[in-house]
Amino acid sequence: MSKEDKNQQNTYQGLTDLTASFVETPLDRIEFDEALIRELSPDGDFKNVSDFLQQIRQIRDGKITKAAYLCFAKRNQLYANAVIKIARFDGNTVTKFLDRKNIDSNLIRAVEETLTFIKGHINQGLIQHRNGKEELKWDYPLSALKEALINAILHRDYNDTGNIQVRIFEDWLEIWSPGELPQELDLRRILYEDRTILRNSNLAMIFQGLGLVDNWGTGFKRMNDACVENGNPEPIYSQKAGAFVVTMHKSIITPNILQQPH
Repeated sequence: MSKEDKNQQNTYQGLTDLTASFVETPLDRIEFDEALIRELSPDGDFKNVSDFLQQIRQIRDGKITKAAYLCFAKRNQLYANAVIKIARFDGNTVTKFLDRKNIDSNLIRAVEETLTFIKGHINQGLIQHRNGKEELKWDYPLSALKEALINAILHRDYNDTGNIQVRIFEDWLEIWSPGELPQELDLRRILYEDRTILRNSNLAMIFQGLGLVDNWGTGFKRMNDACVENGNPEPIYSQKAGAFVVTMHKSIITPNILQQPH
């Protein structure tokens, strides 16, 4: 075996997931989010997209992995089920939409875009403490919302044709992730068994490698802690219609304090 072949084999073996699936669309026909890639390039050393994909081991024989496409394409035009659907409903039923949006940007950008939409439909209040300190609080802790969104993105079942849905009601918010928990995880003990089982290991390792998540299985505990600190009830974790659902109820604090404009 030549030195070049050995190097190429090492690259293949270094892929985050040797079972990764690849996009058939040629690389030069994909519009990438170069601004994001520059930002995430190691030490800011950006040469070109292909070099970046080689560095993170997400390209083989000129083809990009599906996970890398979903993370770095400017717009997701190939996988309809990876679009995030978000809506604000009138009251506490899904009968009437007040606003809705389909977020088809790459999954890294989609997290912040989804949070921006949510913030446009929830309240923020100013707490004035006795010591004179002022503190802004949202109806829901943003850190918990971000954690739930990233969990939905990384752990959903991408073989399911459904979409991640964020449903904003008057008194609570739901994040639906297609696919139920792996059988090894017990819904009743999810807060006490800090274990991560990666359904989409390649996607998860891209997020982890870029420092966007950890891999310790403590996300549910962090969500709970953030909600309690913010004055929210603990989130409810459930499985409905083949989906894993995180439900957060509004803070008991923000409705009783001075409301601030968004």
